[in-house]
Amino acid sequence: MTEFTPKNAAYHGQLRESGGDAIAVGHLSPAAAELALGEVADGVIVTDRYGRVRYSNPLVSELCGNLVGLLPGQSLAEGLPLFDDSGEPLELNLASGDSEGDIPSRRELRANLRRGTDELLEVSVQINSLKEGVQLQGYVLILRHTSEVRRISSRLSWQNSHDALTHLPNRQAFEHSLQQLLNADTGPRQHHILLYLDVYQFKVVNDTLGYSAGDALLIALGKILSRCLGRGDLLGRVGSDEFALLLKDCTLEEAKRIVTRLREAVSGFVFEWEDSETRPALSIGAVSVDRHAPPASQLLASANDACSAARDQGRNRVKFFGDSRKALEKRRESTWLAEIHAAIQEDRLLLYRQPVVALQDKNRVHHYEVLVRMQGRDGDVISPGLFLPAAERYGMIDEVDRWVIRKIFQYMALEQSSGAGGFHYAINISGISLGDEQFADFVLRELTEAGVAPSRVQFEITETSAINNLDRALVFIHKLRAAGCSFALDDFGRGASSLAYLRQLPVDYLKIDGSFVRNMLEDEIDSAMVSTVDHLAKRMGISTIAEFAETPELLEKLRLMGVDFAQGFGIAAAACLPEITGPRKSSSVN
Repeated sequence: MTEFTPKNAAYHGQLRESGGDAIAVGHLSPAAAELALGEVADGVIVTDRYGRVRYSNPLVSELCGNLVGLLPGQSLAEGLPLFDDSGEPLELNLASGDSEGDIPSRRELRANLRRGTDELLEVSVQINSLKEGVQLQGYVLILRHTSEVRRISSRLSWQNSHDALTHLPNRQAFEHSLQQLLNADTGPRQHHILLYLDVYQFKVVNDTLGYSAGDALLIALGKILSRCLGRGDLLGRVGSDEFALLLKDCTLEEAKRIVTRLREAVSGFVFEWEDSETRPALSIGAVSVDRHAPPASQLLASANDACSAARDQGRNRVKFFGDSRKALEKRRESTWLAEIHAAIQEDRLLLYRQPVVALQDKNRVHHYEVLVRMQGRDGDVISPGLFLPAAERYGMIDEVDRWVIRKIFQYMALEQSSGAGGFHYAINISGISLGDEQFADFVLRELTEAGVAPSRVQFEITETSAINNLDRALVFIHKLRAAGCSFALDDFGRGASSLAYLRQLPVDYLKIDGSFVRNMLEDEIDSAMVSTVDHLAKRMGISTIAEFAETPELLEKLRLMGVDFAQGFGIAAAACLPEITGPRKSSSVN
């Protein structure tokens, strides 16, 4: 429960907003009264003289089986369905005119409160009239379970399903309600809109004004958003500074008008704390909900993705999930994280290799580039383009690199001991691994334990990763070259700073970017670029490798140009590492 202070009391204002001067609360302020009423184990409803709700405490929503509860301005007769023991509607007979002299100050009755469509809950209803002199001002109703155990159970149930700060449904309760709607949607239009709202730069308020100010801001925003609710809509607090709003039976056009109203309500609010003023703003993501929608958890994730895209564009922005391609791609990538981790743990990554041939030596295989794939749970082979970008974005690519190095060194050791020949292998290193100061020692340790000759190992680094981690890249290269390994600079020519950094990187091979190689037969500029890179590399004593050599004609032109090596579908596609049966046994002579 939030600590009550004079500063944050003003933001608990339902009682205050309902007209505190009309309710006799003695020396207790309306804000303090609301905080106190929120913690009792009975339902409390305050109405005006006509039975219109001014305030209802959180437990009323639990008793009614309704996460929202009673809304200010709602008719009590409409929102509180009471029945007698025979199932007939029970009238509370609240006064609606000026004949108030004989209205008792307190009366109590037993009733059955309908929860949902079928369940009836036995309660006692205590009706207290509020008068100023003989003038009736309103009523306070106390709803109480007839069983003490049920009273305590209701209180605990409410606490488990609601946020203690804002008294709104929490994420678990909101998601449960959303899923119930998906499971049994009987609305006339069966189309809804889910909004995900993020308080823009909320962290700034916490950091500059303190957590009490942040709490007070969230309480105030919860009240503002609640006033924008339509009948049947559901608002919940689903994160530290995040709200979710389900607009029931709502079209996209209607949702846009509601979103405009939400933004205007928040932008018109000035949050005052001590000597500072803050004008909060929202980032809003939206997603359509209909009978074909995915589960509630996925809907919330999609709306959150759209909200993140809106936040990236600045304050007070709205993004609908349907037009959020970037958010969708981010969501798809994030789903790979658990799968990548599981694939590493379950050894479901696969090593492939693609030959690199010597163009000036009758296309003899010079070495192989090691490539990684993933085996799906259904046995299908998954392309690296689907999971490696996610591994790079979320910092798991170094785990993939370490797995690849262990496995290829083990394979090379087995290849060596079996007498199958000692091929050379090129291994790709990510920028994250390149920037890890402990990675070079890891490679050297694995190399020593496997007993593989360092001269058989080549490492490929992209020019972008090398430039972004230049100092660490130089340390890594010098350590591994000193041990006998060689290096290739991959994708050369794609970056604008290639030539400026080339002289600083002691590499043995330049891999000419495939975007130039692929079209060099039709494009003279691409052909000139390949020739220029090859000529420059030769002057520096560096061998060249052309990527994407896909036809015999391309291979021949590359050979005539003087390019040293090539790889691509024109030579061979990548394939699984051949299986090695074991060490070759030598025959004994008697």
